[in-house]
Amino acid sequence: MNTQHKEDNEFPLIYVQVLNLLLMGAMTAVSWAIATPYFTKGVLVGGLLANVSFMFLKNDLTRILAGPMQIAKARFFIKYYARFSLLALILFFLVRYHLVHVVGLILGLSTVVLSIGITTIGLVKRFFFTAKEAS
Repeated sequence: MNTQHKEDNEFPLIYVQVLNLLLMGAMTAVSWAIATPYFTKGVLVGGLLANVSFMFLKNDLTRILAGPMQIAKARFFIKYYARFSLLALILFFLVRYHLVHVVGLILGLSTVVLSIGITTIGLVKRFFFTAKEAS
């Protein structure tokens, strides 16, 4: 009996969100142990910005896919570009006024990319192992 709530071919966004937070926490803890507080602040701030942005994007995408496309599509793009502009402005001020270490910030911002990559690799491995068993 299959106890999964979603179909096997769906991308598990909740898994990505949890992995985002775990990676951010692990990266912050490691940088706190081996780097300066200035660098660690960059990792933490970058991770928080990336995770918050991802959560808003996920909510907007699930909302747009659930409703009528034409009206929701225009609204989605307006919200997307407004959020992107705000994120760019925040990053500009963080870097311009040296509030965080730039490399730490980039490392923190990469948590979402890493978690999507890890999730995708897991799904590909599961797909190929399932395909091998079926043949």
